[in-house]
Amino acid sequence: MLLRSVTKHVNDQNWFAVILDLVIVVIGVFIGIEVSNWNAERAGEEKAEILVDRLYVDVGYDNEVTALLLGYHTVVKNYAITAIDGFNEKETVNDEQFVIAAYQASQITEPWSYRAAYEELLSGGKFDLIQSDELKSIILGYYSDSWADQAGMTARAPYREYIRSVIPFLIQDTIRNECGDIEVNVAQTFGFELTPSCDLQLPDELFNETAAYLRSKPDMLFKLQYQIAVYETQVTSLTHFKKESEKVMAAIRQYQQ
Repeated sequence: MLLRSVTKHVNDQNWFAVILDLVIVVIGVFIGIEVSNWNAERAGEEKAEILVDRLYVDVGYDNEVTALLLGYHTVVKNYAITAIDGFNEKETVNDEQFVIAAYQASQITEPWSYRAAYEELLSGGKFDLIQSDELKSIILGYYSDSWADQAGMTARAPYREYIRSVIPFLIQDTIRNECGDIEVNVAQTFGFELTPSCDLQLPDELFNETAAYLRSKPDMLFKLQYQIAVYETQVTSLTHFKKESEKVMAAIRQYQQ
């Protein structure tokens, strides 16, 4: 219709009408582009909001994971302290509990974190659509380094390998079967807890002989003390990461209001 009108005006040499038609065309194209851009921007903002919601869930999962790991580390440290007392032949710890604690002090569980929503925010170019520089800064700070992959979190002291090479297999196997890791649901997957106490139906003589052998090896105590130091470093880091995840969650809740 517009093309027919322009053609007629040209044939009639009505140049004012021709210019008016062209102006209408240009304005129409401009408006169409602006509407398209607005729709695309709005769609991007909605996608960013969805990803922020997902990021909140991911950080919440991280918080659950760190809480689980802190609980696990606490139990392991208590076993380690019991093992030290047993090594020093304190009356409060018999040979069975000493040997069991010496083994349980070597238990570990792997950390993991959730980064899917954050990675999608970055790769999809949606991060800059978050309408809060403060929130963006907090998110970037939290995800600047994967906490679960940091060297301190994945460090393994030599004690684990050492103690599992000297305690008799029968004791180790019985501990694993009766007092080993307990699978629990956490953060839409599974993690592990460790029972805080353990009693085994094995001959006292086996524990007495093993306890005497361990006490004859000063290296056991040195390695155990270093094991505790590694765990303490990880507990400090986990406590920090847990607080940081709560900080991110609070910032997202404020942003969503």
